Parts: sequence; structure tokens; C-alpha cells
Amino acid sequence: GDRIITIGGCITETVFKLGQGNAVIAVDLSSTIPSNVKELPQVGYIRAISTEGILSLMPDKIITTTDIGPPNVAKQLKESGIDLHILESPHTIEEIKILINDIAEILDAKKQSIKTIKEKNEIDQKIKKIKSNYSTNPKIVFFMNPSKNSYSAAGSKTRADYLINYMGGINIFSKEFEKYKKVTKEEIISQNPEIILIASLQGKNSSHLFLQDTSLQSISAVKNNFIFNIDMGELLSFGPSFASNVLSLINSIDVK
Repeated sequence: GDRIITIGGCITETVFKLGQGNAVIAVDLSSTIPSNVKELPQVGYIRAISTEGILSLMPDKIITTTDIGPPNVAKQLKESGIDLHILESPHTIEEIKILINDIAEILDAKKQSIKTIKEKNEIDQKIKKIKSNYSTNPKIVFFMNPSKNSYSAAGSKTRADYLINYMGGINIFSKEFEKYKKVTKEEIISQNPEIILIASLQGKNSSHLFLQDTSLQSISAVKNNFIFNIDMGELLSFGPSFASNVLSLINSIDVK
């Protein structure tokens, strides 16, 4: 069979979900699902890929997304003659479905993709139902890799913003800026989020940055300890399990 290298968390997760994981010989650092991919050789991070590392593994196929970088990598891989597929990086539920179908086509796994999308649609409906019962939409803030006195928050045009909307919340900074921006304690206090979501690249728990800071105690999310450390692979790589991971997050927060 084909020797496949998957680059991008959503790609790797989809290939395994479609039952083709045994063909995968290497992945990138953003690939964390399923957990056994951590044992595979790695070819760098999706935005900083090593062409030599890939070529030395002699793959037949490479499947990745438009996030791949640096720019010359895709060019070098194309020129090497390896079967290269660069798919749109998904930013919505609809785009995740497109990705699943595209990969199913490449791998000839139509039956599994129909089943996977059916599962996704059922969970999507469950989430819509839960959201329709909210009395108000909670105000939420998302921080990427925060550290003491340094808070990088998600604005609009981010996957985190989509995540917040999809779970039925309002991103307190979506009207303020696009992408990520460092915000001050004063801004966080004045926006008064009800829920704080934190993603750390190393997966470390950063709740103490808020709970132990005396100047942040007036914030609703801090008072109620509604601070959640989330897994980037599960909630920000937008693979097939995105909807079910959002459902688990909603259930663990138990928004009323």
C-alpha cells in the first residue's frame, strides 16, 4: 500500500478516522489525534516543515493543508514528484465536512466518510438544540499561551472566535480586533467575561494566572472559577472530532 505523510492535525485525524491510519508513516507536530500518532516520526511543525526530513522517509503521498510553510516547501515537494495534496485548511463545520470528503476521495474511503459525516451532523444538531435553550449567550474570552501579565486574546477571524460562537457564546473581543492581540488587565476587567478559555502549546494548566491574581478577582469567570484549559488538537485543529469535543466542553461548563 501507499506510504503516506500527513501534515496538519485535521488531516492526520481525518486519515485515521477514515480507517487509513496504518498507511501513515510520519506526521507533523500539530498532529496529536489519535494519541498513538505521537509514536510516529515527525517532520516538523506544519508552518515550518523540513523538506529533507520528508524526502528521507520516501513517502508515496503527502496530504496537507494550505497552512503548510515555509513557501518554498510546497514547491520543492511538488518538484520531487511525490503525489502531493494541499487541501483548504478548515475554519468552519461546513469546511470540516468538505475536508473529510476530499480526503475520502484521495484515499478511496467513501463509505467511512459518509458514516463520519453522519455522526458529525447528529452532534451538530445536539449542539444547536442546547444553544437554543440558553437564557443568555455567555460572554467568553479566549487566551493563547498566556503568561504572567501577558494576555494574548483571540479577536475575530480566528478559529477560537468560531469555537466561541459555535458553542453559543459571545467573544468579548470580536468587535475590537482581528486575529490575536495582547490585551491589558483593564480591558479584561471592563469586558468582564463569564467564561475564560485557555490554550497552551505545552498543554499546561494556566488557571492560576487568573485565580491567584488579586487584581482580577472582580471578573465573573474568576469569581465562579469558570476557567477552562482546552486542548488545541481537540478544539482548534478542526478535525472530525471538533463537534463532539465542543459538546464535551459545553457539558463540562454547563452553561445555563
